[in-house]
Amino acid sequence: MRWRLESVLTLVINTLWMQNIVTDKDVCKCKSQTLLKPISSNHRVQVEVFAFHLETKNWAQYHWSKITTIVVSGEVEDEIYCIAHSYNIRLVLTAEIEVAHLKTNATIKLWMGNTVKLVKKYKLDGIFINFSDKLKKGSQHYHELTQMMIKSASNFRIQLPGCQITFNVPWSPNCKNERCFDFLAISSAIDLFFVESFNIHNDMQEGCVATSSSPYHHVLTGLSDYIKLGVDSRKLVMGVPWYGFDYTCKRFSQDGACELKNTDQKDRCSYPLGKWIPYKTIVQRLPRSLTGRLWDDDRSAPYFVYMDGKTYHQVWYDDPESISMKSTFLKKLKLGGIGVIQLNDVDHSRTSRATLHAEEMWNALRPP
Repeated sequence: MRWRLESVLTLVINTLWMQNIVTDKDVCKCKSQTLLKPISSNHRVQVEVFAFHLETKNWAQYHWSKITTIVVSGEVEDEIYCIAHSYNIRLVLTAEIEVAHLKTNATIKLWMGNTVKLVKKYKLDGIFINFSDKLKKGSQHYHELTQMMIKSASNFRIQLPGCQITFNVPWSPNCKNERCFDFLAISSAIDLFFVESFNIHNDMQEGCVATSSSPYHHVLTGLSDYIKLGVDSRKLVMGVPWYGFDYTCKRFSQDGACELKNTDQKDRCSYPLGKWIPYKTIVQRLPRSLTGRLWDDDRSAPYFVYMDGKTYHQVWYDDPESISMKSTFLKKLKLGGIGVIQLNDVDHSRTSRATLHAEEMWNALRPP
C-alpha cells in the first residue's frame, strides 16, 4: 500500500476525530472522584512529552511517568483515563478543522460548540487542533483561519478554564508543502505548536531516492526557522516518528543510493513512494536483512537493505540513536517538548526483547 500525500499524523488525527462521531459512552467512574476532574491549569511541566494513543493493547506497559499529554478521541478507555489522571497526564481531544468550517460565523460557532461539548462530556484537559487543507499565504482562507483560531482560543478559555490548546503545524514555516498559516499570530493565541518533524522527505524531492523521513539537519532548520519567525521556542513541541518507510529499489546508483524509478523515466519523482512500517516490525526484519543496520552521517539516520524474492528493498527509520540526537534540540533550542507518533508503533508486550526495545525508545526522548 502506498501512502497518499497526507502525512501519517493527518491520518491518525482523522481516525481519532471520526471516533467522536460514533460514540455516546459517558466518561468512566474512577475509584477516586478527584481523578474525574480536568488537570488543573496550575499543573505545569518543564518539558512536554506528547503521545498519540490509538489502541488499548499493551497500554499497561506504557511508560506513564514519562508522558505529560496523550492525544485521544472523545471516548477514553476507563482504565487509561484513570491512570493518566493519576499521573497528572493531560488527555486532549483531537479536533479537525477544514476550509468548510471557515465559511461563516455560524459554521465557526458550530465547530467551537461541538468541540467544547465533547471536551466537557469526556472531562478532557485540552484540545489538539489540526488543519490539513492547503492554504496560500495571504489568501482569504489564510486570514480566516487566523481569526478563527484567535476567537476559538478565547472561547475555549472561557468555556473550558485551564484547558491546553495545541495547534498542529508542518515541519517548516516556509510553506514548502503549501500549508501556509499566520504562524506568529496563531502561536500568540494558543499554548503549543506541535511540529511535524517527520515525513519531511515528502517535501524534499531529492533525486527520487530512498531517504530518511526525519533527517537531523532538516528538523533543526525547521524548528530554528519557527524561532527566527518570532514564535516562542517554549511553545514548540517537536514530533518524532516511531516508524520508518520501506522503499522498493528499481536500481542502486554508484554511491549506493536506492533509486525509486528506472533511469529511462523522465517524469518527476512523485513522493511518497515508501510503505510505512512501524518500529516493532523494523526490529523484527533487521536481523534478517542483507546488510544489518547501516548509518547515514548526512541525515543522521539508520537504514538497511533486504530482499523480497528478487526485489531489493531499503528501509529508512528512526531508532534510539537518531531520536536521541534530535532530542538534544530540547535544550539546544529551549523547546517546550517532544512528541511520539505513535505509541502502538513500538511493541509494549512483556517479552524481554520487546521490553528492551521499548525502554530504549522511551529513554531516547529524554537523553541524559
